[in-house]
Amino acid sequence: MIHVVCESCGKEYKLDPNIVRSGNASFACKSCGHSNALAPYLSKDDPDVQRTANEPAEEPADSSEPETRKVPFSRRLQVKMNAVLIPLIILIMGGFTAVNYYTIKQDMNEKIENASEIVSQRLSNYLVEAFWALDDEILSESLKSEMMDKRIYAINLIDRNGKKVYMGFKRDDQWGIVKNDAPVTGSYAKEREPIVKGEDEIGYVEVFFTSKFLKEQLQRSMINIVITAVALLLAVFACVFFVVKQMVVSPIANLTDLADRISVGNLDIEIPKESKDEIGALAEAFERMRVSMVFAIKQLRKK
Repeated sequence: MIHVVCESCGKEYKLDPNIVRSGNASFACKSCGHSNALAPYLSKDDPDVQRTANEPAEEPADSSEPETRKVPFSRRLQVKMNAVLIPLIILIMGGFTAVNYYTIKQDMNEKIENASEIVSQRLSNYLVEAFWALDDEILSESLKSEMMDKRIYAINLIDRNGKKVYMGFKRDDQWGIVKNDAPVTGSYAKEREPIVKGEDEIGYVEVFFTSKFLKEQLQRSMINIVITAVALLLAVFACVFFVVKQMVVSPIANLTDLADRISVGNLDIEIPKESKDEIGALAEAFERMRVSMVFAIKQLRKK
């Protein structure tokens, strides 16, 4: 390192002689902008700085401005933290979604079973006299009235032998109500209750509930949960990215810049302590190092 002084303002600098590529080189003072020749500070016997007198001087090298260090995006601290947090959040939200799905599904199945049991019991009590009298008009209107509930796929009245369908209604492809005189097959929640007059079972009522609409409701619930999870994931990503940048990355970048400036001999820069956390402790340690370096250089100059 060579010790140089601005001829105009007297500000002192330390320069690396290896960066001087011409005997006619000069340096610009950062304080006053004055251009100072480096020839008086260079050894004439140094073959690295001997040049032809007529050789044009190159641009002055400002050694007090270190090269900016850029960290690749993939190696940034925000990216690394998100690389850990995002899979963790996805795993947590996936588990939550699975548990919520099975809980809602079980609850809906219980609702279907309870509803089919209630409807079948109500019909078995209400239709006793009409079924005994074989009043088809009352029976038909009663069954159609119950099928106003869209969850009911079919209702059948079975004779006392429990085999033949006396009267029934079911849904067609457009979910309209049509007559039915055959047993119902398929995956439905079925409830069968006897129709009792006195002590005799005079017939049976069968109610078939479909889970079609409940499945649609379950799908909508799952879509809402997935949308919420994605929104939460994006919010966490944004928060981590910006919060870490403001609280960690930017202070470290500032300290790195100050350390680079000190490394080229600019020891007049004071390193501020902007926080009371670990970053602040690091800044304080850098400041102590800078003060120690200034003191050590002064001691060497006295010798």
